[in-house]
Amino acid sequence: MTLTEKTIFDKDQGKLEILFSSEKIQKRIIELGKEITKEFEGCEELVIICVLKGSVLFTADLVRHIDLPVTMEFVRLASYGDAEKSSGKVKPVDLTLPDLCGKNVVVIEDIVDTGLTAKFFLDYLKYQHKTAKIKFAALLDKACTRVHPIDIDYTGFEIDDKFVVGYGLDYAGHYRNLPYIGYFPKND
Repeated sequence: MTLTEKTIFDKDQGKLEILFSSEKIQKRIIELGKEITKEFEGCEELVIICVLKGSVLFTADLVRHIDLPVTMEFVRLASYGDAEKSSGKVKPVDLTLPDLCGKNVVVIEDIVDTGLTAKFFLDYLKYQHKTAKIKFAALLDKACTRVHPIDIDYTGFEIDDKFVVGYGLDYAGHYRNLPYIGYFPKND
């Protein structure tokens, strides 16, 4: 039995319902890759910054559809821990980056809900690295929970206030490896 065929049941959360299939996610990623390619066409180099851990699958698939020379960097920020809601504080676990002065950058996130983590990191880049251009991509936009205004330049999907897992998103470290995005209706 594969992950796409398996019914996922969490003892605390209930049965996992599929929100976005693997096919739908991949189709949208191809579209986003074309949008990014078009916007940065002709630039010498594009720096992709993957915000770990949640956006690693999205980033890996997305860069395969950006038809430009790219370099990839990784940072690790945390604001959830093992909870379903943001803690309200961003923990910069690893912000190690090369000099980005004058570079074109696309930051890639798995989900933006309150906007706290995105605002923290975009402000950090703006004031510490003096990039030429910063664009922001998010697989999921949960605008209904936004507290900090964030402009998302490339959005995969908009969602309502559901706690989602799969395709990089986790619940207490689990479910990241699912090829689709699902939610537990129990919490709706």
